[in-house]
Amino acid sequence: MGGVTCEETARRVAEELLAPQAARLEAEGAVPRSHLDALARAGLGRADGADALAVLEELAAGDLATAFVWVQRIGVVRWLEQAGPAWAGALEDLRAGRLHAGIALQAALRPGPAAVVARREGDDGAFVLDGTVPWVTGWGLLDAVLLTARDGEDVFFLLLDARPDQEGPTLRGEPLDLVGVPASRTVELHLSGHRVPADRLVATGRHAALLAGDAAGLRPNGSLALGLVLRCVRALEGSPAADALAAQLEAARDRLDAAGPAELPVARAAAVELAWRAAGTLATATGSGAVIAGGLAERTVREALFLLVFGSRPAIKEALVASLAR
Repeated sequence: MGGVTCEETARRVAEELLAPQAARLEAEGAVPRSHLDALARAGLGRADGADALAVLEELAAGDLATAFVWVQRIGVVRWLEQAGPAWAGALEDLRAGRLHAGIALQAALRPGPAAVVARREGDDGAFVLDGTVPWVTGWGLLDAVLLTARDGEDVFFLLLDARPDQEGPTLRGEPLDLVGVPASRTVELHLSGHRVPADRLVATGRHAALLAGDAAGLRPNGSLALGLVLRCVRALEGSPAADALAAQLEAARDRLDAAGPAELPVARAAAVELAWRAAGTLATATGSGAVIAGGLAERTVREALFLLVFGSRPAIKEALVASLAR
């Protein structure tokens, strides 16, 4: 990027492309694929580690719906990196932006019965899937979705074709009417005897072991909350409130970065609570205009509400409820 950091590039794209179009796209109900293509052309698909987290913050500050679709790819990259040379081509396509992919792991990784079950059928060992994925983001925008399905304690990670022409009797996305990020094209995905070739198997695991390691993957979603706080800081620039929120933002980021798996749920909860308070601060400072639909403050409050429950886990929810009730 010629000396320009990923974070600086993300801020430019967010300010020039995402933020100016956010209200219109929300009204229309759809992030366009051209947004994802623009992020890829800017080289943001190759950001990793701390750079990827900084990119997410900037994108969320500009438009949370686009950032919410973009964040899905982080989990896909992580699993493809671990999957070995057979998936090297798909991984490179994903980083270069030739492939856009989402993720739906909680269908089989959450505690209790699996939302999606799998059985192997036929001489080719294909997987046949039945069930409902309660939450798939970017439907209609993506080429593929990394989905988990279970057969007893065995968990299969399968990269499903997810292009619009794949919908039919065995695969159907039902749009969810979200109060926040409605343009994210989030659906409830129904599978009924949906057949997936054996060569789309990315990884396997045991349910109990995967569930125990779930907290390790919680960090990226925290950047969405931090991005919302960053938006409020910039909107309130020059005020004492902006200075106070900026200091709290830095502390929340440091806490997330330093947290191990055991501390991450509470650190995530703290970041989300900060986003909720920052949105309330922006609404209060804006005044009566904050209750008129379509404004920045009004949209930010709805998005903060969304983040209170998005990507939650029992430990995150417990920490949030306890903190908010104080």
